[in-house]
Order: sequence, then structure tokens, then C-alpha cells
Amino acid sequence: MILVIGEALIDLIGKADGDGKYQAVVGGANANVALALARRGEPQKFLGRISTDGFGQMIRHRLASNGVDLSLSVSASEQTSLAVATIGQGGGASYSFYLNGTADWAWAENELPTVSEVSALGASCVQYGCLTMAVEPGSSVVSNWLAGLSGLTRSHDLNIRSSLGFERERELERVLKINDYSDIIKASDADLWWLFDLADGSDIDEIAHAWSDGGRLVVITRGGDGASLYRGGRRIDVSAPRISLVDTVGAGDTFMANLLGELSSRGALGDNPRERLVDLNEDELIAAAHFAAVAAGLVCERQGCEPPTKAEVQALLG
Repeated sequence: MILVIGEALIDLIGKADGDGKYQAVVGGANANVALALARRGEPQKFLGRISTDGFGQMIRHRLASNGVDLSLSVSASEQTSLAVATIGQGGGASYSFYLNGTADWAWAENELPTVSEVSALGASCVQYGCLTMAVEPGSSVVSNWLAGLSGLTRSHDLNIRSSLGFERERELERVLKINDYSDIIKASDADLWWLFDLADGSDIDEIAHAWSDGGRLVVITRGGDGASLYRGGRRIDVSAPRISLVDTVGAGDTFMANLLGELSSRGALGDNPRERLVDLNEDELIAAAHFAAVAAGLVCERQGCEPPTKAEVQALLG
């Protein structure tokens, strides 16, 4: 079972050349991961602070109706967080956020399961990242909780939101602290270019190799150019499928969910996590990443975050 902790918010989605109309849809990077796991039939639980307001009820219905296990989620009195997503002509999404005092960031220690409770759940992995790990006051509470967990794989998806105006040096310090206790680290090339103040297109291999020290698996997604896997001093490239692009909403989250699902099916998640990742043979690692890339490609051919089932991906793979 994979435990996902993080934000579940509302995306107001519109087009840059549209008439000012926006559609309210359930989003949030970590909620999207839980949704994608459920769609592929993966045992999972979503640990989120979901508002009791109208948008929160919409979130609960969307996730639960797709098979997301919300038994660990908190009913929060604060309002739902909002993200305004504007889809450009190329299908890419840009975001602005309304987060002040909203439900996702008000974590208290007593709302989180203890180490023994997590162990009793039988979780092989916990997935986290994006705004939940960046927005205070909750981010420090969640980070301290994650640092104290053991006996399972800890997986961090950076998913940097630079549009929120974070200070670059403080963001880098935060990310490195989280990476220190993480076993799997996923980032986009754009995440690293921003974090290290590099020009777009700069070589980031040295950074990714350094992050993979100690048996970690580092995954760098490169949009239409696929993904690169870094493990044990080696870089392995996996191509992206050819697609008819609609938009990229939820693509990275779908990639992450399916990568974890495929790693789980190969016994690469659980106790002694870095040993498991090191022991996974290269062909199996490539197959897992390729599956995840095809799943992400399918999302890009659909409007919004509509992850595929496992069977849909398998059908494309033949």
C-alpha cells in the first residue's frame, strides 16, 4: 500500500486566449498522485486536510468516487485552497495560487499517524512533495513527521512552484533537507534550473548524480524529451511517447504514481528501501519508467488530470 500525504485543492482552469471563463476541477499534486494510483488499481491511502466547505465536498466526491481511500484524511474547518491554471497555446499550464489560511497548510502533529500506526497500515511507501512541503506552518510539521518514519520508502517529488515568490536560496535549503531523508527524488529539469539559478537547457547531470549518492534513485523528467534516471553513478534515459497534446495538467503526478506502482509490483518499495532500489535490475527499472512515461503521455492527450487505468497503459504497450 502506498500512502500519499499532501494538498487537495481546486484548480480554476481557463485558456490564455479564452473569454475569462474558468472551470473548477479537483487538483493538487498529491491528490492527483492518489487519484492516479487509484485509477491504476493500486492500494493507497490519501492523508490530506480537506475542507468542509463546498469545494471540499467536491474534492471528497471526486477522490472517493475514483477509489481513493480517504480514511486517514482530516475534515478541516479552513477554506479550500485555490489554484488558477491558465493553459497556453502550447498546452502548458501556468499557475497562480490563493493559499493564505486555507486548509492544506494547517497540519498539527496530532493529525498525523504515529510511526507504529504507519507500520500497522502496512505501507511500503509514502509519497510527498510540492506545496505541502513548502508552505508553512504545516510544511515543517509534515517534514519532521516524515524524517521520523522508518521501514518504508520515502519518495519526494519537488514540483517547485516558483510563481509563489519563494526565495530561491531558502527553497534550495528546504529541498536539500527533505532530499536527505528521501529514498526516491523526482524533479523536472525546470525545477533544477530554477533552484540552482541556471539558464534553461543547462546540464544538470552533476546535480542529479550527487543527489543519487547513498543508494537513492533520482528521476528527472524532461517534458517531451522523456526522463532520465540516476542511480549508482549511471544515467539511464527513457523516451517520451509521441502524443497529440491537449494539456499537461497532472502529467508529472501521473508519471510519479505509475512509477511507484510499477516499482511496488517489482518489490522495490518497502523496508531497507535503498537496498531494494539498488538491487532492482536495470531492465526492470527501465520498464517501470517507460510504463510511467506512457501513462503520463495519455494524460497529456486528455483535458485536465484524467489518469489512465493500468489496463489502458498495458494496451498501448501491447
